[in-house]
Amino acid sequence: MSGQPLALEYHGKAQAEGHWRRGQELIDALAYIDPLTPDVKQQVDKLIEEEMRRSTKRPADYVKELPPVPPARFGGHTMLQQEYERVRATQPMPPLDVTRYRLDPPPQNKANDYSAWLAARNNAHAQLEHQLGRIANLELLLRFGANAWRAQVAFDEGLLKQSEATLQGLRKSIDQLNRERKLQQQAAGAELRVLEDQYYSALRKNLEISAACQAIEEEMALLQAKIGRIEKQQQQLGEQQGGQEAQEQQQEGGGGGEEAAAAEGAVANGVEGQQSGEQQSGEQQPGGEEAAADMEQ
Repeated sequence: MSGQPLALEYHGKAQAEGHWRRGQELIDALAYIDPLTPDVKQQVDKLIEEEMRRSTKRPADYVKELPPVPPARFGGHTMLQQEYERVRATQPMPPLDVTRYRLDPPPQNKANDYSAWLAARNNAHAQLEHQLGRIANLELLLRFGANAWRAQVAFDEGLLKQSEATLQGLRKSIDQLNRERKLQQQAAGAELRVLEDQYYSALRKNLEISAACQAIEEEMALLQAKIGRIEKQQQQLGEQQGGQEAQEQQQEGGGGGEEAAAAEGAVANGVEGQQSGEQQSGEQQPGGEEAAADMEQ
C-alpha cells in the first residue's frame, strides 16, 4: 500500500464505474455523518472484546514477530567489549581511580628506592601537563567560547525552526485531509439520504399496489361467488318448472286431441317463457363466462 492516507474518492463517474483507489482498501465508514448510538457502541465494544478473547496473541508476544537483534560488533575494541558484557550482566560500574591525580611521595619503605622516586617524578610531570592543558582550554574558552556557543545556539534555533515548519506543514496537511473527508462524507450522506427516500417511496408504492391487488382479488372472489349462487338459483327454478309441467301432462294424459294440442301449446308456451325469462335474467345478471370476462376486464 502507498504511503498516502486512505480517503474516500467522491466522484460520480468513479463511483459509477467502481474505480476507487486501486490496490488499497475501501473505507466505507462515514464517521462524520454516521450516528453512533450507545447501543451501537456497546455492540462494537462486545465485538472487540470477543475478538480479543479469541486472539492467541498477547501484548507480551508482539515483540516475538520482530526480527532478532543483530549481534554486537566492536571491531576488536576490548574495552567496549568488556563494558558491553558488564552492562549485559547488570554489574555495577567500578569506582573511579583517582590515585593518578594525586602527588603522593614514595612510601617510607621505599624512601631510598630510585625507581619509586622516578615514578613519583613522572606522575608529577603528568599532573603538571594536565594542569597546563586545563589552563590552555580555559584560555581558549574565554577567547572563543562565547562565539562557539552563539554559533551552536543559532544552529539549534535553525533546527528548531525547521522542525516547527515541518510540524506545521504536517498539521496543515492533516487538517486539509480531514476537511476533504468531511466534505466528501457530507456529499455522500446527502446522496445516501436521497437514495434512502427513493427506496422508502418505492417500498410504500409497492405496499399500496399489493393492498390494491388484494382488494381486487377479494372483490372478484365475492362476484364469482354471487354469480355461482345466481346460476344455481336459475337451475333450481328451471328444474321446478319442468317438474310442474310433467305433472300437468300426466294428469291430462287421458284427454282428446284438442286437449293434447292445448297441452302441447301450453308446454311450448312455458318453454318459450322460461327461455325468455332466462334470457332476461341473463341480460340483467351476467353469468358464467361473460361475468368472468367482465371481471377480468
